[in-house]
Amino acid sequence: MPKEGRTEEVAVLTKAMAVVSLLAAEGPCTVVRICDVTGITKPSAYRILKTLELGGYVTRNEEQREYSIGPVLYGITRSLRSSNDLLQLARPVMQALNEQLGETVNIGVINNGRVVYLDTIESAQRLRSTVQIAFRDHVHCTALGKSILARMPNDEARRLLESVDRPVLTPNTITSVDDLMDQIENFRNQGFAVDDEENEVGSRCVASAIVDPAGVPVAAISVTVPTPRMSAKVLASTGKRLSKEAAELGRLLA
Repeated sequence: MPKEGRTEEVAVLTKAMAVVSLLAAEGPCTVVRICDVTGITKPSAYRILKTLELGGYVTRNEEQREYSIGPVLYGITRSLRSSNDLLQLARPVMQALNEQLGETVNIGVINNGRVVYLDTIESAQRLRSTVQIAFRDHVHCTALGKSILARMPNDEARRLLESVDRPVLTPNTITSVDDLMDQIENFRNQGFAVDDEENEVGSRCVASAIVDPAGVPVAAISVTVPTPRMSAKVLASTGKRLSKEAAELGRLLA
C-alpha cells in the first residue's frame, strides 16, 4: 500500500497535468472554467496554478483573470521540430561533449526575454557548474542568451535587450545595451558567445546558437566551466567545437 503522503502527491500531480492539458487544448481559461472541466476544487486549483505560475509553466492575465500556457512550456514546444526532435538530436552531441570535455553541457532557448534551460548534463568533476532544467536566466549575461541574440537581426536583438531587466550580478556584468550590442557583434563574427564571470563569479561559459534552415536561431548549446579550468586556449577551442556542432544540429532540423 502506498503511503498517504505519496498518494496525495500523485493526486496533485495528476490535477496539475489536467490543468496544463486543458490550457493547451482550449487556450486561456478562468479558474471557474478550469474547475468546471477538471472537477478540481477552487482552493486546489488556485494552489496548483500559483505553483505552475512560479515555475513559468502558466501565466496569468490580470485584466481577464485567465491563465494561459507559460514560457517554459512554450520554450519546450518551440524546440521540437516535427519528425526531428531537437532535444533528441542534441542529446547525443551533449553526451559526447560532456564525455570528451569533462564539463557541464546545456541547451536552452529564449522565451519572454529569459533564457530557459531545456536540458543539462553535469560534469562528473567535484568542482563543477550546475543549473536546473527549466531554470530561467537572464539574456544579457549568459552565453546561451547572447549566442542566440548574435544570430538575430540587430534591430530585433536590440529591442529584446531594451525590453528586459539587466541587473548587475557580478563586477563583470555588462548592462549597457550599446555595449552589449558591440559584444554581440564580436560574438557573431567569431561564431560563439562567451560569459566571462558575467552571470556568476567563478564560472565561465561558452555557447553557440542552433539555427534552423530558415535562418532562425531556435536554441543554443553551451559548455559551463569553473574559471580555473577555462583558459583562453580552452575557451577558444571549446567555442569552435560548439560552433561546428551547433551548425550540424541546425542542418538536421526539418
